[in-house]
Amino acid sequence: MTELSQMRRITLFLIAVCSTGLGQSENKNASPAAALTEARKAIDKGNAQWVDGWDKADASLIAGLFAPEGILLGRNGKFFKGPDQIFQRQKTIMEDAGKGVKATVTTVDLWLDSDTAYETGKYSYEYQEKGQPVTEEGRYVTIWKRQRDGSWKIIMDMGVPKN
Repeated sequence: MTELSQMRRITLFLIAVCSTGLGQSENKNASPAAALTEARKAIDKGNAQWVDGWDKADASLIAGLFAPEGILLGRNGKFFKGPDQIFQRQKTIMEDAGKGVKATVTTVDLWLDSDTAYETGKYSYEYQEKGQPVTEEGRYVTIWKRQRDGSWKIIMDMGVPKN
């Protein structure tokens, strides 16, 4: 199975699982295009915060993007739930990587279903490991949920590295 077909299967599965029982949009009068534009703007801002967090090695910037019930799916079946666990995980990784990790996050597709946005994209991380340059690239699926205060927070994030 190719990486792209695996990503599509994972995306469809996650959309099916997460689309049941979702709340209604706060802005019920907005057109679908306007609602998508609003969500995209908030998600782009969140992605910029993710990149900034890596650049500054500031785990709180990344953990702050997650909803209280948010889950970060890691490698080897590990997952981290809630901003506190995600902060601890990111802090450990960032201590190893140090400041100046150049992260790139590029949204490829975004779907909006009421107060839930499904984002797929590509990522890359460039950093030094034992004095040698390293680049890690892959694809990701992120599910965002509009919060009661109108902000958008991550409820699930998963990266799929290239082999």
